[in-house]
Amino acid sequence: MAKVLISSLGTGSINKDSDEDYKKTIYKIDGKEYPEVLTSKVLIEHLKIEKVFFIGTNKSMWDNIYYHFNGEDENYLDTLSQKKEKGLRLDDLKEVNSCLDNYLKTDSSKSLLIEYKDNNEDEVWKNFEYLLEIKNYLKDEDEIYLDITHGFRYMPILNIFLLEFLTTFATPKINIKGVFYGMFSDKYSEIIDFKIFFDLLEWSKAVHMFKHNANADKLILLLSQDSDHNDVAKVLTQFSNNLQLANMSSLWQFIKDANKKVKALKNSNNKIIQLLSDELVDIVQKLDQETQSKFQFELSKWLYENKNYALSYIALYEAVITRSCEIKKFDIDNHDQREKAKRSIGNDKYGKYFYTKYDNSISQIRNSIVHQSNERTSSVKPDIERLSKFFDTFKEYFNN
Repeated sequence: MAKVLISSLGTGSINKDSDEDYKKTIYKIDGKEYPEVLTSKVLIEHLKIEKVFFIGTNKSMWDNIYYHFNGEDENYLDTLSQKKEKGLRLDDLKEVNSCLDNYLKTDSSKSLLIEYKDNNEDEVWKNFEYLLEIKNYLKDEDEIYLDITHGFRYMPILNIFLLEFLTTFATPKINIKGVFYGMFSDKYSEIIDFKIFFDLLEWSKAVHMFKHNANADKLILLLSQDSDHNDVAKVLTQFSNNLQLANMSSLWQFIKDANKKVKALKNSNNKIIQLLSDELVDIVQKLDQETQSKFQFELSKWLYENKNYALSYIALYEAVITRSCEIKKFDIDNHDQREKAKRSIGNDKYGKYFYTKYDNSISQIRNSIVHQSNERTSSVKPDIERLSKFFDTFKEYFNN
């Protein structure tokens, strides 16, 4: 595992006596001060960076990098400055790489040249594909830091998309640890970390998966990484496990516990959790019902909204039977009494929508799903559409 910095370079030229260098300022980060010109150099020192990738064009400030990272060859520095006017080639930057390796006492830093002449979508995409090669120089669990301070035009946003893509899809697995921007001013310049917005994207995706796909895995992972919310992670783990096993009785108990703990997220010290807590509370509150039948009914609707139609039918089937037990004062956990309650439904006005002997009933469709029969192969789409109609039909049944 290594600490890796990715930094963009704008255009510029410098020699020792030039006024064209970036101005020196006092950078401030984590309560420490660094009199310096380049934000990247501050980050390398502050974060103990072991490997750096500088990304620029053939006219970027490569001479600045060589000079500020203790390059000593005056002739080479002049050559960089002169060639930059017409356009550098990658071979011209070999000594820049060696200079960086000497500074970091490693042998794996790279200078990357992207195209910047056509200024069109094809060129941007070509640059993105080129930058993806960075993954070939990374190892599992490398810690990635991004410096967007001196980036030109679209480079900062391109680098942000690059990191997001690498984090999601690339092998090896990498960790984004910081996204920094030096807020330049004449005397003191704060270095701001925008990493929280990457975290916000991850949390948003996790909440979306839970809300729209009934998948809590990513949300559980993120919550478990925050020691203040391990109890919420544990409850959601139990909820998720029981949901996947369609254990309706246990789910009802867990959702009550989950409601209490999820509400506490509103008071979290984590700004992201505070921001998204209403979404989580809304989901759990919909499922936190006084009776088990109403819980199962609401669960069925939620699963339908998540396009989990098979489990939605199973939940609706159980909800109708549970409600029948509640009406007749039967033990909802007793198998024989549940069977008796189920048979009795065939005698009331809801029988034709529920009972097995009726075509396109809840029981008939549920049995086909559970027993994996081929009877309803041609009725898949209509069966999905029937679910919403069943919800309308049985709404009064569960609200009385």
